[in-house]
Amino acid sequence: MRHLLTGIVVAMLAGLVLTSSASAITIYDVKTDSWSAAGGDPYDWSNGGKYGLSGYSLMWTNIDAVTGKFLAGRPTGHYTDNWKPANPAWLIFKTGTPNTGNGTGPYQPSGTLSGTVIPRLYTLESWDKSREFDFSIYFYDPGLTATGSELVASVILTGNFGTHAGPTLLKDPFNFQTLTADQVHAGTMITFDVGAAAGEEVAVTIETKGTYAAGFFLDNVKDWTPPVTTSLSDPPPAVMPEPATMALLALGMGGIVMRRRRR
Repeated sequence: MRHLLTGIVVAMLAGLVLTSSASAITIYDVKTDSWSAAGGDPYDWSNGGKYGLSGYSLMWTNIDAVTGKFLAGRPTGHYTDNWKPANPAWLIFKTGTPNTGNGTGPYQPSGTLSGTVIPRLYTLESWDKSREFDFSIYFYDPGLTATGSELVASVILTGNFGTHAGPTLLKDPFNFQTLTADQVHAGTMITFDVGAAAGEEVAVTIETKGTYAAGFFLDNVKDWTPPVTTSLSDPPPAVMPEPATMALLALGMGGIVMRRRRR
């Protein structure tokens, strides 16, 4: 009986220690897609359901004021907080500051690109509730001098600027992507399938060499429930004992009563 009671106590303690908690940013997938903006109309991209159906913001030197088409030019690298066709009401997207990050640590270069690297740091947030969405960054620069397979751009999504940028330090297998000069010449979208809890800042670290990102796009926005993980530090939630547990407790209590009666 003593062994039985010991087992019951151990089981109850284990149930109190292992508790559930919501996870941080979840990135389910990342992919690249060739897409040339030469003479392209971003409004057509949205209407066709390809990119930016939920909003987009362009960073380009020469856009036709009437048609919205990309004209001969290059990416500016300057974010203006001007999303089209209208700023999504739930979105907070803002620039960060190199070497200070988003308040949780300094920017650290990923070491992926060689030479003179230009960092551009942003935070992406669904402020009112948890959401899953496709977040795309567009790279297109016909004036880029680099050619071939030379790496000229990288994107890292984390909970902090650059601190987990190295390939061996990834927090998630899908939060990191690089592009070659040929891919940027031709035009390439990098699309992340992101799940973020309400009010959670997702850090977007963009490193480039001789070029900049040309725009940001949002698609496939939907409600999202953060996955549950096991934690040893969170306070235990209120739980309803399972029938098997109740039976063990009853058996143990019965054993105690019978033992006292024999005495």
